[in-house]
Amino acid sequence: MRLIFFLLPLFLWGDAHIFLYHRFNDHRHLYTNTDIKVLIRQFEYLKTHGYKVVDSRVLLQKAKNGENVDKLVAFHIDDSFKSFYKYALPIFKKYHYPFTLFVYVEGTQKHFGDFMDWDQIREVAKYGDIQCHSYAHPHLTKLNNLEIIDDTMKALNILRGKAYKIDSYAYPYGEYNKRVKNILSPLFTYIYNQNEGAIDKNVDFKDVARIALTGDVKIANRLNIKNLNVENLQVIVKNNIITKVSGKVPYKKIEIYITKLGWKWVSTKNGYFSYTPNFKLKKFRNRVILRYNNSIKGVMITKEIKNK
Repeated sequence: MRLIFFLLPLFLWGDAHIFLYHRFNDHRHLYTNTDIKVLIRQFEYLKTHGYKVVDSRVLLQKAKNGENVDKLVAFHIDDSFKSFYKYALPIFKKYHYPFTLFVYVEGTQKHFGDFMDWDQIREVAKYGDIQCHSYAHPHLTKLNNLEIIDDTMKALNILRGKAYKIDSYAYPYGEYNKRVKNILSPLFTYIYNQNEGAIDKNVDFKDVARIALTGDVKIANRLNIKNLNVENLQVIVKNNIITKVSGKVPYKKIEIYITKLGWKWVSTKNGYFSYTPNFKLKKFRNRVILRYNNSIKGVMITKEIKNK
């Protein structure tokens, strides 16, 4: 009986979540927009259900240490749109919720109309953390190695020149591959994608999942998402054809999704699965999602670009 009570907390502990926003109250861009009324409703849910909003570094370190992170949430805002400064920042201030703003540096540096200026970013920095979202917001997988480094270092030099301590990066468009990850990993402590998933002790600091909250999203549903741990996960792509998705999970079957192909249940043998769709990629940006109930693991696949 004592053993049961000793082990019980291990089974009760859940996963943490990093939520991502872009624009606010900007109904010209519904795909990346969050209505401010929805934001308030989400914040109220967190407040009334015992969730604690923390800096994402705190969340990641606690998860890595094996601590209970079930009720921890972190917020990210990508692109540094003016709509965050105008509409959402007052709400974050009201609830005293920390956040990380990933700056699209060229948008601010060249005074693009939809983006905050440096004075506004300096004001935002009083309440949240400022980090890097590239200089020119490129499709990184379309760049060669030197172009990736040049864009990144240009952004870092400008941000650090303004006294921001940069240790984190968010992929533009959420697009990356193994080559891009390997180039950027030495430059940052934390790198964030836009793959569906949650945070647990198995988190890779250089490939952190974030859940986008756009449209009229019920945050309660997203808080139910757990991290699906897949051993030896492989997504093999040859000549822009997904030839195999394989790995090991503790289930008798696993559900796999591929953009434009849809969902497919795949049986496992002793936990191992091997799915051979031989599916030609239809889009430049594609998602492979593995799911069992509420446990999810997402992978971003972009079309291969020759000579990169």
